[in-house]
This record gives sequence, structure tokens and C-alpha cells, in this order.
Amino acid sequence: MKKLFLPLPLVLLIFGMVTNDATADDRIILGSFERLTKESDAPYWGDNVTTESTMNGFSAKLYWFRDNGLYRGIGLGYVTGDVDVCLESNCSPADTTVSMFTSEIGLDLGQWIPFVGGTWVSTQAEETHHLFWNSEISLGFYPHSVVDQSAEPFYLNIGLWRELDTFKVRGALNIWDESERIGVSGGVLYQMDNEFAVGAEFEVSLDDEANRFRFSLQFGRSF
Repeated sequence: MKKLFLPLPLVLLIFGMVTNDATADDRIILGSFERLTKESDAPYWGDNVTTESTMNGFSAKLYWFRDNGLYRGIGLGYVTGDVDVCLESNCSPADTTVSMFTSEIGLDLGQWIPFVGGTWVSTQAEETHHLFWNSEISLGFYPHSVVDQSAEPFYLNIGLWRELDTFKVRGALNIWDESERIGVSGGVLYQMDNEFAVGAEFEVSLDDEANRFRFSLQFGRSF
């Protein structure tokens, strides 16, 4: 039942995009620089194998704000970099790309906008063979399979926006579907008088097994 409910925000968002939305009060389009860092165990290969990564990329977001109406948001992101697959102190890099798609839907209640949404993640890594060894352990494997095992394909976002004059701030709770891991995210959006907008967003995991941090610096305009 839970897996059937999760795509619902995306279905509602797409339905709203194709309907007449002439009464929408504010639409904001943003482009951003993205930075994602992560460190986690790879239990599929044993306790001695870990992954560490720092990736950079970009994203695009589109938000619809409407007084006492339906709020919608959509985003696409792409980051790339090396994931270091480590057996104790012996590490080998695997060139990796991560693509992200996010959708949100909520209700504008004036200054408060509660919303629910989801983020779908696709991870791809190069298929190169490496052999790790030390005085006690020898292990051969493909690093991309370790990266894929540690990837999270989907997480649920539950949060709200708060409007403060020209500022909008947001916070959300992130719940990973497969492992029930929890994270939090927050952000701020500032709209200038000339219709340009700047913003920033962060996301951090609250899990002892995986340290994940994402930062986004955004620039765009309203229309």
C-alpha cells in the first residue's frame, strides 16, 4: 500500500501542469549549483568496505505559489564525481553520476504551505575491475556494484514553506523508502523587486550508518 501511495504526488503534479493555471500568483524558476558528499558502509561486501564521495553538478527547479490554492514544485538534478571504494585504507575510485527528480504538491494556507513529495534517484558508475588486498584480506570486485548497493532509489519528503514578506523559508523531513532512514532539509528563497530570485538549500542525513550532505546555491527569477 505504501509503494502505491508514493507516486501519487507526481501524478497530481503532472495533472495540474496540463490544466489551465491562469490564476497562479507566482511562479519561480531557478538554476542551481549542487554539491553532494556521502560516506557509508557497503555491508554487501563486508564490514571492511566503505564508500566515500564528493560530487558536483547542477539542477533546475520550478515552483508555483498561489494564494489560498494549490502549491506545486518540480526539480531535476545531476551530479558527477568519483566514489572512492575503500577496503580499510586501500581505496579505488569509480566514476559515478547521480540523477535526481523531485516533485511536490501542497496547499497554500496564507503564510504557511504544507506539502508532500518524493525524490527519485538514479545512480550509475563505471564498470572497472579492481583487486583490493592487505595482509589478512584479499577481495576482488567491481566498484560499481558496491556503489549501486549503497544507493537509495527513492525518498519521501514531508514539509512546509513559511512566507515572510520577500523571504520564503522551508523545512522538510526526508524518509528513505527501502531502509527507513531519516534526514532533514531546509532552505531559503529571496525575491528581489526586479523579479530576480536567489536561494540556498541543504540536506543532511540523521543516520549513523551513512553520512550524507547536499548543498544547493540557486539563482533565477519569478514570472
